[in-house]
Order: sequence, then structure tokens, then C-alpha cells
Amino acid sequence: MSLESDALGYSPVTARETLSAIDGVSPQQAMRRWPLPTGFLPLDEVIGGGLRSGELVVLGGPSGVGKTIFALQLARNAARSESGAHALYICYEHEPEHLISRLLCLESAFVMPFDQALTLKRLDEAAMSAADGRGPIAALQSSRRYGAVVAEMLGYSERLHLARPGRTSATLGAVEVWTRELADRLDAPLLVVIDYLQKVNSDERIESEDERMTQVIQGLKDMALNTGARVVAIAAADRTGLRSPRMRLSDLRGSSAIQYEADIGLVVNNKQSIVSREHLLNDPVRGEQMRGWLVLSVEKNRAGMAAVDMEYRLDAAHFRLHPQGQFVRERLIDQHSVMA
Repeated sequence: MSLESDALGYSPVTARETLSAIDGVSPQQAMRRWPLPTGFLPLDEVIGGGLRSGELVVLGGPSGVGKTIFALQLARNAARSESGAHALYICYEHEPEHLISRLLCLESAFVMPFDQALTLKRLDEAAMSAADGRGPIAALQSSRRYGAVVAEMLGYSERLHLARPGRTSATLGAVEVWTRELADRLDAPLLVVIDYLQKVNSDERIESEDERMTQVIQGLKDMALNTGARVVAIAAADRTGLRSPRMRLSDLRGSSAIQYEADIGLVVNNKQSIVSREHLLNDPVRGEQMRGWLVLSVEKNRAGMAAVDMEYRLDAAHFRLHPQGQFVRERLIDQHSVMA
């Protein structure tokens, strides 16, 4: 290393040195770099098996369409995967207790008939009727009907970490500290989900919203590379995007930085809202059924195919998507171009 490179703290390496370094990686270190499946098909096939170490994924979509449902289920899938992965879900909108309630509803819908699965209303009723001083979770755990639901969640509960940032911990620096602390003590893949991107404050006082978003997005990408974590950030739309009949990656606030920094760009829309009008006119009944489906579009993918539209059935009452989706067959409005 030259004096100049020594001052920089880094110098370029040869391809041969990199090949040797790859062979020198331990199996445990290699496992942390393997693709982490999202648990959604065919999404995993499209993105090459799952999310990779150091990747930044941006997820956008209209307000209330189901972004948090998808992202929380993604974190849950990672935490219960065979890889032993951990997931950190940083939510600026909901308390951890509410996220746990959503997960209980989700788990119940996977193990029991639809009409018996937990809903928020049933959880409230369980809390009010809990006897002998027991809390609602203990009451569910001891019940014949819902004991298996709690048991399923307890199976991954030590690997799912929840954070609700306060006023002083809503900064990029706080997100980096939490991520670094987990990454340093884990010998397993780590997924970090941020719900949502525009709520993360810069550590510096920046007046311009565009400059602040650029710094935050670049910081999250650097954090992913430096820690090896997979980072998923939910993004809100700008004013133009809110009026758009079909939301795109370019409609998200901070879109120029997002389009450059994101490794994968996903946008979710309600299918009924973006399917070509001809399908709604030719078959109104089927058109109404489309309201219960979400279209997940891969608009950017540095490691594979882009401009791919998949659809998943939404079970909003139980805060989940059916994990087995399919490619969209109908024509959608505003067919898009591929981003490199």
C-alpha cells in the first residue's frame, strides 16, 4: 500500500486476490451472504432467490394499499426462515404491540379456517375477557383454539426485533446504531425494514427536502454495504404520484436518489385500479374481484429481470398476502420501461 493509499485506508485489490478471499470465507460467513428468500413466489424467482447482503430495496405504493402488510409479512418470513435470519422492523407509524396484534391475526389465518381466524376485534375481546389476572397473550396461549397460533409466533419471536423510534431516535444515525449492534453480534443474515423512509431524519440540519432524502437514502445504502444487512425501505409518494392512476418508482418522494441508490425497486398497486379498462367493461364481476388483489411490480432489479408484474391475493382482515402469487396476465395501464 502506498503512502497515499495508506492515508485513504483502502487500496484496490486484484481479481485474483478477490477469488482467494471468496474461498477463505467460512461457511457461517457465506451463509450470511446467501440470498434470503422473501417467502413470496414468484418474486423470489424474479430477484434471483431472495434478497442479497448489502442490497437496498425500496417499496412504494399508494396510501393504504397494503405496503405495511407486505413488509411486516416479509420480516416475519425472514425471522422464521431455516437460515436462522433475524429481522429488525423499524416502524414510525405503529407501536410494537399493534404489530404483534397484526402478526397474531396473520398466523391464525395460516393455521385455521377463515371464519375462525383472529381479527383485531377478536383480540380486543380476548383482552377484555382475560380472567385470573392473565394477559391476553397468556389467555390465547392456554386456549384450545388459539394456542397453536401463539406457539407458532413464539417460534421466531427471538429473531424478530421491533422498534418504534421516538423524537430523539428518529434519525439515520439511530437506525445505523441499531443495525450495527445486531449485525455485530449475529452469525446469521439480517433484514432491516424501515416503515417508512420519509420519516427518517438526517443527522444534520438540512432545509431542502430533496437534499435530506438524498442523504438518508445514500446513508441507508452505505449502511447495507457496511453491515451486510438487507435493507427494505417503504417510501411515500410525492404529490404527482398521489394523483397518478398507477404509481411508479418515479412517483416516490426523493425519486431521483431512490432510482440511483436502490438495488431493487418494488411498487404495489391495487389490481382493480391499474388494470386496463377493457377488462372491467367485459367482465364487471371479475373486475370487482380484482379489488382483492395487489399487483407487485419489479421496476428496478440490478441482479436480474425488471418490468415484471406479479399479483397476490390480499387478506386485509388478517394482515397478509397469500404467498403464492402469479404473473399478471391482463393488460395494465401505463405499461412501463425497464430501469437498468
